[in-house]
Amino acid sequence: MRSPRDLFTFYDPSTKIWRGANTQPLFNPNQSLGALILTTLTRNPAQVVQICADTGVRVTGKEMLLRTIRVAQNLTRMGYVQENIFSMAVRNEENVAPVMFACLALGIPVNTLDASCKRDDLSHMLGTTRSPVVFCDQGTWPEMKAALEMINLQPKVFIFGDKGIEGYSHVDELLVPTGNEDKFVPKHIEDAASRIAVIVCSSGTTGRSKGVCLSHSAIIANVISLLEISSMDNMLSFSSLYWLSGLLFLLAGTAAGATRVITRHVFEPALALEIIEKFRITVAFFPPATALELLKHPRAQQTDFSSMRLLFSGGSAVSAELKYALDKLVPHSSCLVGYGLSELGGAATFSDADTYKGGSTGYLRPLVQAKIVDANGKALNIGQEGEILVKADYQFLRYYGNDEATKEILDEEGWLHSGDIGRIDENGLLYVVDRIKDIIKYGNYQISPSELEGVIQTIPGVLNVCVAGIPVTGNDLPAALIVRNTGKDVETKEIHSLVERSLGTYKQLRGGVYFTKELPMTPSGKVQRRQCRDILIELYNKNNDGSALSKLSVA
Repeated sequence: MRSPRDLFTFYDPSTKIWRGANTQPLFNPNQSLGALILTTLTRNPAQVVQICADTGVRVTGKEMLLRTIRVAQNLTRMGYVQENIFSMAVRNEENVAPVMFACLALGIPVNTLDASCKRDDLSHMLGTTRSPVVFCDQGTWPEMKAALEMINLQPKVFIFGDKGIEGYSHVDELLVPTGNEDKFVPKHIEDAASRIAVIVCSSGTTGRSKGVCLSHSAIIANVISLLEISSMDNMLSFSSLYWLSGLLFLLAGTAAGATRVITRHVFEPALALEIIEKFRITVAFFPPATALELLKHPRAQQTDFSSMRLLFSGGSAVSAELKYALDKLVPHSSCLVGYGLSELGGAATFSDADTYKGGSTGYLRPLVQAKIVDANGKALNIGQEGEILVKADYQFLRYYGNDEATKEILDEEGWLHSGDIGRIDENGLLYVVDRIKDIIKYGNYQISPSELEGVIQTIPGVLNVCVAGIPVTGNDLPAALIVRNTGKDVETKEIHSLVERSLGTYKQLRGGVYFTKELPMTPSGKVQRRQCRDILIELYNKNNDGSALSKLSVA
C-alpha cells in the first residue's frame, strides 16, 4: 500500500495532532445552500437529475427547478419565513427533493426524520423543534398523529403518498403554478456559517436522538464537497433524509448534475440488485448491515456490477473481511470505507484503493484535524489507543434545544469528543476500535465487539450479527446474537469453532451464541446495541438460572 502521510495527511509531533490537506471545498461555503442548488439546476436544464425506480418517472433539471420554485412561492404565500423550523418524515419519493430544495431556498431549516419512526421518537424531536409545518408520509400518519397529540402540537400537515389523508393538505397543493415562477429569487443568507440549514438526528443507538444543527457552510464544505461525482453518474442510496448519507446523495448528487435513482421502498437485497443492473448504477452507498445482506443474497454473484465505479459503506464499523468481500463482488470498484459523525457534518476520514490497510477507515479529509487522547484529555502518541477527537473548519453549531449535551461533546477549543476508541498509525490511517460504552471488559482485557462481529460475518450462514457483553460479577462475557442467512445452515458449534481458531483465548464467546429472526435497528440502518444487549441478557438468564446482572443494574 502507499502511505498517505505527508501527501494527504500531516502530523505535528509537538502537538500530536494530525490534519488533512489544506484543499479548499469544491464550492464556496459562504453562500446559501438553496441558492447553490438552484444555480446548479438552472445550469443543467436538460439533464435527468432524478429517476423513480418505482414508476419510471424521469425529472430533468428544468422540471426540478420549476417544482422547487412553485413549492417555495406557495409556502411564502402561506406566510412561512426563515424563523420557522419544518419537519419531514418521508420516504424517498418523487417530490421530496423539490420540497427540501424549496425550504433551503427560503432559508427555512428542516429537521429530517424517518418515515419508520414511531410515536415516541417523533414526539421527542417534534417536542424539541415545535415545527409549525410537518411533511409526513401517508403510511407514517397514524404514528405522527399520535405523536402530535402526545405533545399537543397542531402544525400544518402536508401528506406525501398516492391518496393523502382526509382533512389534511397533500403536498401536490404546493406544486400548483403561481404565474410568476420566473421572478423567484432565493433568500439571501448573510452568515452561512452560523445559519441552520438542516437539523439531522444523532443515531440514537444508545439513547434519545439529539437534533444536530448543521449550517449552510458545513453542508457545502463537508457534504456536497465530499465525493468525486460527475454528471455521468447514476447514484443509488436507500437512505432517507433522516440519515446523513441520504442528504449526501440528494445534495452532492444534485450539485454535481448527477442522476439520482430513488425508491419509496426500504432496502431489500433483491430490489437493490435489480436497480443496480436496470439503471446501470455507478455510485452506491450501503451501511455495513445491508451490505452484508447484499453480499450474501443468492443473486449477488449473478448480478452485473460492471457499471459500478464507487461503492461506499459506513455509518458503523466496516470489517476488513466485509470490505474485501465487497471488493471481490464488485470488480471495477474498491469498496471505500470512512469514519464520520453527524456532528461533523460528514466524514472525518475516507479510504481509497491505494492506501487502504485492513481494519482502517482511511486518512483525514481536507480541513479536518484529529488527535487521540487518554481519559484525562492528554494527547497520545502514534499507535496508542484512546478517545478520538476531531475538529473541522465547519462543523455543527449545537444540539437544538440542548445546551448541556452540546457542552459535553464540544470543548472550548472546538474539539468534538466522539466517544469512540481508536488509534492512528504511523501512516496516518485511523482505526476505530469501538464506542467507549460498548467495549467489553473481560479479566484485564478490553474486547471490541466489532472485531468479533467481523470474524463471525465471514460464515455464509450468518446474515447479521451483534456482539455484546453479558454483565456478571467482575466481568463481561462476550455473547453473539445472530440472524441466520436464508437457505444456509449454521449452528452454535460452528460459530464457537471459528472464533476459537481466529481469536485469542480471552475473546471467546463465553456468554453464548443465540439466534433471532432480526436485529433491532435504528431507522438509519444501525444495529441498536443496547437493545441487543438486553435481549442477550434475557436469553443468557433463561439458560443460566438468571446469573447475569439485571438490565436495570447495568444500564
